[in-house]
This record gives sequence, C-alpha cells and structure tokens, in this order.
Amino acid sequence: MRRILLTALVVLVAICSTGLAQDAVPLEVLQRTVFIKAGPEAGTAFAVDYRGKMYVITARHVVAGVPTRNAIIQVWQKDQWKEYTTVKTIFPSSDNVDIAIFETSEKVETPYLVTIATDEGPALGQPVWFLGYPFGIASHFNEGSIKTLPLVSMLPFVKRGTMSAFDATRPDAAVLYIDGFNNPGFSGGPILFWSFSKHKYEITGVVMGYREDTAKILINGQHVDTQLLVNSGILVGYSIGHAIEAIEKDEKQSEATK
Repeated sequence: MRRILLTALVVLVAICSTGLAQDAVPLEVLQRTVFIKAGPEAGTAFAVDYRGKMYVITARHVVAGVPTRNAIIQVWQKDQWKEYTTVKTIFPSSDNVDIAIFETSEKVETPYLVTIATDEGPALGQPVWFLGYPFGIASHFNEGSIKTLPLVSMLPFVKRGTMSAFDATRPDAAVLYIDGFNNPGFSGGPILFWSFSKHKYEITGVVMGYREDTAKILINGQHVDTQLLVNSGILVGYSIGHAIEAIEKDEKQSEATK
C-alpha cells in the first residue's frame, strides 16, 4: 500500500531535469507485449520479471473466468493462436482493480531493462506511452528480415498520451487518467513513462480501457445527448503497484502454507 501512496504523492510533484525524455519506446518492452485471448475476449498482455521469475500481466476483464491454477491462455504467434499454460492466476485484493497476473514457470536469467515503477510515477502533464493491439492490428515483419528483430514477426501499436490525473482516494484501487485516445484491444497493455531521476523507462500502470461519453446531435440549434456511447479520449488505467502487492501477498501465503 505504501508503494501506491508514494506514487500518488510523487505524481503531484513537478519533475525538473536538464535531460530530455526519450521519444522511442525500447524494443525490449515491445517484444514483451503480446496479443492474447482467453475465451471470447482478446486483448493485450505484457511480461515482467519480479525476483527472477516471469509474470504475465493483463486486464482482469480480458481473462474473466480463467481458473486460478493451470489456466490456459492463447498467444498470437507466427500468424496463429498458440496455447500457453500458466502456473497460477493472481488478482489484486480489490475487485475494482482491473488487473490479472499470471505466474509462469519461466525464470528470467537477465533482468529486464524496462522495470516496474516502485517508488515514483509520472508527474502531472508528463508524457506517457501505452502499448497494445487495437482490433488485433499490429506491425508485421518477415521473420529474420530485420537484423534488430530476429525473433519477432509482429509488434504492438505505440501511442502517446499525457498524465492528466491520479485518483488515490481508494488506496487499494488507485486509478490513472491519461489524455490519450485508445481503442478496443489495448486493454491489459503497459503504460510507460520516462523516469528523470533514473534516466530510464519504467512501467507505471495497466490499461483498463477508456471513459465513455454520449454522442450528441444537433436539433433545432441545440446539442442533445443520444444513447450512443463514444470514446471520450480519457484513457483509464490502474497502478502497477497493485500487481506487485498481489504477487508479494501470494508469495507470503505460499510460504506460510509450506
């Protein structure tokens, strides 16, 4: 809980730096962001390493109904869905947090360069980036044809937004609001920012979706709301701190039962 409250505090403080934030999202995090499906729902997921173990994080609503043990998710690879069996499904303590974490049996030999933000978040007004597969669309490559992408045939969309607001009135369900137009398919994707203090990219949140608005029509010179829901341009996400807290809580429970 302390991690999330620190993030809420830091986000309200303007960050001053003589350096400039990078404008190109690192290839590593692009490769770690995948298009997944669990049942009829499809969305985005990304891999993180925590204490040498690989976890896969996505939005809870994308994988609703999966079992807590040995869940099978599908990952789009080489133009087809491939099944991937996880070890355990972990959820944050609050049902309001739209995050799901899959524990895997894979170890991370070399720590990832793009890490999870544990002690600070983006300042209000700071640029952020969010990754995903809108409508299942991606950048596609011929495998091996590009030297920097020897093992990758597709990469997610990259979009840029602005950190607009942070709601930590409920510490167990801290919400990020970003001025950024996302689309169906981005749910579960990572939200990145440039840490001026550490001079590196870090993951600060998980995309849930967007705030809806009602479309308006002009009748006799007056704007009238309709029942048609449209994208308001406000991206909604949840703090990545909730995922780490859930992992740590699960580890403690597992140790206690041994």
